[in-house]
Amino acid sequence: MTPPSAEPTAPLIIFDVDGTLLGGESYDWSAFEAAFLDVTGAPFTEGFFDRITEVTATSIVHTALPDRDEEALRQTISEVAAGYRDRLAVDIRKHPEAFPATQGAVELLAELKTRGYSCAIATGDWKDSIALKLNAAGIPWEELPMATSSDRITRPEIIRLAAARANRSVESAIYVGDGEWDLRATQTLEIPFIGCGKNIERLEAAGAGLVVPDLEPERFFTMLGKLTPS
Repeated sequence: MTPPSAEPTAPLIIFDVDGTLLGGESYDWSAFEAAFLDVTGAPFTEGFFDRITEVTATSIVHTALPDRDEEALRQTISEVAAGYRDRLAVDIRKHPEAFPATQGAVELLAELKTRGYSCAIATGDWKDSIALKLNAAGIPWEELPMATSSDRITRPEIIRLAAARANRSVESAIYVGDGEWDLRATQTLEIPFIGCGKNIERLEAAGAGLVVPDLEPERFFTMLGKLTPS
């Protein structure tokens, strides 16, 4: 099947990162939780991640520490972010393969560029830590407009900012992600969603209509064709 060629009105393709463009979730969450414990002196409470609906780094810290004032929260977030980044750097030095690119991710980004599609990144991670992981995965991201949890708290806000940095309206975007929180963000923004990754059954159960197990270009363009018929 021949992928659809991009037209001047082709959608903006915005990618999540963790679990979408790259793997390494076990290293990722271990580093994040250790940094939070080190800074706050307390672990996340049992069942915390089952209860929250907004999953970005900044939002997680906000939700976990509801009694802290804004100034204290800003300081805590800065310290957790630094500790998290430093732990990731150690993990990557010890295990260079810790954050592998998702199957097809590098090829897909190249193919989208070749076909004239604009792409951007909208991640719930902080900027410094996501840059470490993208570099470790060999994802060519430096020229892509990007918004992170360093910029905004909620995922819809992050996606909207990524679109703005690409000089596009968010209404022209398609978001690609692996989490139910990614799907919810697109429902809030009323934009299309393509689910991918290890949890596509859960995404389908949550209402995702278009899912792929990886980012192999042929699979992705098949899904894209269902959203942008020629």
